[in-house]
Amino acid sequence: MRKAMVVLAGAVILGGGFAARAQDAAPDLLAKARAAYEQRANPVQAKQAVDLYALAAKAGGPQAYDALWEGARACYYDGHYALKDAPDKDLLALYQDGIDRAKAAVALEPKGVEGHFWLGVLYGVYGETKGIFKSLAMVPGIKQEMQTCMELDPSVEGYGPDRVLGRLYFKLPGFKGGDNKKSIQYLESSLKGAPTNALTKLYLAETYKDEGMKEKAMDQLKGIVSMTPDPRWAPEQTSIKAEAQRLLDKWS
Repeated sequence: MRKAMVVLAGAVILGGGFAARAQDAAPDLLAKARAAYEQRANPVQAKQAVDLYALAAKAGGPQAYDALWEGARACYYDGHYALKDAPDKDLLALYQDGIDRAKAAVALEPKGVEGHFWLGVLYGVYGETKGIFKSLAMVPGIKQEMQTCMELDPSVEGYGPDRVLGRLYFKLPGFKGGDNKKSIQYLESSLKGAPTNALTKLYLAETYKDEGMKEKAMDQLKGIVSMTPDPRWAPEQTSIKAEAQRLLDKWS
């Protein structure tokens, strides 16, 4: 039903080949998509954001790049948080949608850091959903996108490139380049740049614990539980805080 409604909406806005009319509608669609994304803690709004961003991107115009990369980000959130317990085939389809949007954003604006960042992130969650041993071929692509981000703007998404690389080196098996020391180096760098990012703190806690640095790991988890959420990532904070508390209880 939701897909049918989206197609109908697209036909009303984009039908008949009225490209100029579609571009006139694009700013309004993008505003609606952003409003839905701001309410992404509600799963219905998270899904609506994915659909509205698709319509805004299809409408084209000067805001197409933003509609594409923000839509890729919405696909990530919908899969990683709102639908995290969905069947793998559904998550893979959603992440592939996000990958396609991010690739389109990169093609439209090769020097747009956001497109490169979300392309790398979506490669990562797609691969993780498939299973690490089935997706090792994606690792060079993730590294390449994060290196491009480092060159364009390393501060994107709360010093996200360092965070992504830090997590990658933690997740990779040792015989494929996994390295906790590199993971810590990248994650500490990310946290230095964005000290209120709870996801970075959570990832760092896991790497610390894996390296036998339990006290430092517990400090990061306690910081997450007690911190005031950064408004930019408040919807994600609930899930991150719950995981931090779970690990605190497990490791105590």
